[in-house]
Amino acid sequence: MTQLKKILHIDDDSMMRMMVQKSIERSQKGFEIISCTTASEFLENLSIFTPDLLIIDIAMPVVDGPTLLEKARETGNTTPAIFMTGHENPDLKNREKLDPIIGILQKPFSPLSLGDDLLKLWDTKK
Repeated sequence: MTQLKKILHIDDDSMMRMMVQKSIERSQKGFEIISCTTASEFLENLSIFTPDLLIIDIAMPVVDGPTLLEKARETGNTTPAIFMTGHENPDLKNREKLDPIIGILQKPFSPLSLGDDLLKLWDTKK
C-alpha cells in the first residue's frame, strides 16, 4: 500500500482552503499539500504534482466537485478522493465514474484531528 504523502486540495472558499492547509501542515504527519482555487488550477496541478490523495469541495461555483473529479477521471487519473461538504447527504450522481472515493468529510471539521482523520480514511481504502 502506498504511503500518504502528497495531497491536492480544492475549495472555492479562501478561509476553508487556509484552514485545511494549515490543519494538514500542523498535523505533523509529513504531508505535502497544494491548495487550489479553480478547476483549471486543480487539473494542472493534478498532472504536475502527482498527488496520493485528492480533497475536493463538493459545492463550488462554475464547476462543482463531482464534475471536477469526473473530468480528472476522464484523463485516466485514479487518485483516491475525499469530498468535503457542509451538506448532510451529498448527492453523488454517477458515483461509479468518480471512484475511488474513500470518504466524505463533513464541514465544519476538527482542525486538530484532520491529519488523523485523513489517515483513517486512507487506511480503509482497498
